[in-house]
Amino acid sequence: MFIDSGAFSAFQKGELVSWEKVFFTYECVLARTDFPGALSIVAPDIIGDQSATLDLWAVHAERVRTWIMAGARVIIPLQCGELSAGVMLAHAKRTFQTDQFCAGIPSNLAAMSAEDCATLHHHDFHLLGRVVINAELGDKLRALLANNPDAIYTADANWLRSRIRQISLAAKDLRQAPPDTPFESSRTRAVRAVLRQDAYHQKQGGPSGARHSEMIYGT
Repeated sequence: MFIDSGAFSAFQKGELVSWEKVFFTYECVLARTDFPGALSIVAPDIIGDQSATLDLWAVHAERVRTWIMAGARVIIPLQCGELSAGVMLAHAKRTFQTDQFCAGIPSNLAAMSAEDCATLHHHDFHLLGRVVINAELGDKLRALLANNPDAIYTADANWLRSRIRQISLAAKDLRQAPPDTPFESSRTRAVRAVLRQDAYHQKQGGPSGARHSEMIYGT
């Protein structure tokens, strides 16, 4: 399960996040789950403001650390600014006194460059926000993979949600065809088929020649 903090929506609306309400939601879910490792939650941050994000981390460090120690997968958003992403990650490790968290990479193309991604060395990454397949994203992923080939990579589920109908139709068709392996469901094959179709359209410039495809790099 993935629970967002709502920081980006608040940023878009020009509103402030009620962190106590966000934390209350996190902690209610965490207290009621038998599988905390299956829960992903986003640590507090200020969109586009690295310095304010560092201050927010310091204020809530102990609370965030309790979520990590409880076994939740806590995503720490690495906002860009004067410090490199690698230095920001090092600050997070010192602040929360552990490296057992997920590094959150803003997927906005203007948010973090491939060069900045290349400064990161970690075991777990999550692309935050709307994930769009294009050359810039490819450069970012290659930079991350070069230094972190064995890391976990996931992304927000926007791509899946926006293609539920396509996936359902593809799964219906694929139920009649034998799978490549006996353990592969028709839905898994349907997601792969729609991914391939999107990648083809993106390579061709999209059906309209202008639209980009979205993609989830994990679950």
